[in-house]
Amino acid sequence: MPNQVMESLNTPQIGHRTPEFSELMSIVVQGVQKVLYTNSHVYLASHPATGLWEMGICNSVQKGILHAVNGSFSSKWATVSKECGCEIGVLDYEWGKGVKAADVDQHLSSGKYDVFAMVHNETSTGVLSPLDPIAEMLKSKYPDVIWLVDAVSSMAGSKIEVDRLGIDFIFSSTQKAWGLPAGFSVCSVSDRLIERSRNMTNKGYFFDIAVYEKYYEKMQTPSTPSIPHMYGLKYVLEKINEEGLENRWQRHIDNAKYTQNWAMERGQSLFPESGFESETITCIRNDAEWNINDINYKLLERGFRMDRGYGKLRGKAFRIAHMGNVFRSDLEEYLNNFDEVLND
Repeated sequence: MPNQVMESLNTPQIGHRTPEFSELMSIVVQGVQKVLYTNSHVYLASHPATGLWEMGICNSVQKGILHAVNGSFSSKWATVSKECGCEIGVLDYEWGKGVKAADVDQHLSSGKYDVFAMVHNETSTGVLSPLDPIAEMLKSKYPDVIWLVDAVSSMAGSKIEVDRLGIDFIFSSTQKAWGLPAGFSVCSVSDRLIERSRNMTNKGYFFDIAVYEKYYEKMQTPSTPSIPHMYGLKYVLEKINEEGLENRWQRHIDNAKYTQNWAMERGQSLFPESGFESETITCIRNDAEWNINDINYKLLERGFRMDRGYGKLRGKAFRIAHMGNVFRSDLEEYLNNFDEVLND
């Protein structure tokens, strides 16, 4: 978190029912729409994206929801649907595998589901599932199925053309590729999901899209928002505009390739299956059997910290993030220190 980002949150507070707030929200919404290549409504939520799992579910599922599960976070989202009382189906993949359109097609063909949910970039495994093949399949064969996409660790780091793809609900929290402190989230909501929500009952209040729409017309939020986060997001959007969207996407791709090559040159392999490697975080299979705990301790002495693998991958794989505020110079500094620890 660069000092300039932190300073952007340190602004005089304004009332959240004032014209000044509506102007701020309008600027932020338009900026997020540009990043997502969408004209859909963008909601700002003052809580982690975990809550948006539930927002997507309670505003869309009438018959049943199919979850593609290929890692820890996609698995947790399926659990949330079950806890919300939905009829769920699970397209279960081995960790490290990507979501394929043909598999989704096979499960949706049963006719049991009117919603499909997936994680675009599975943070636990470093797997990025291409959206284009899935979009084409859904448009051609299941035009009435609502598509929910968790883009927590890809939004603002990977190019996602929401309107062209036809995504109904896509969301992210701010602590990943947006490069802001945690505790705030954004989502894009299609017109047809808004319409679907109008015809649903028992949605509660906090996540009801109809409530969000009422306040969206005034460029306000239903409940008191984290205004510092909004000023921070405004600053980040300005920096993204300065960098240029295409330059930003390419920076993440280049940093991913740099990290992948670094790992393979040192006798390791990539955890994701070929063709599904993330552009924002690299998950490395510990083929060389490095002592990951020792490396982490040595890096801590140098002011760095090492990811040691998520969940059941602890010690068997590790991840290196290169998203948001991480530029090539930051990555080189980290990996140079990593090499020095390895050489020691």
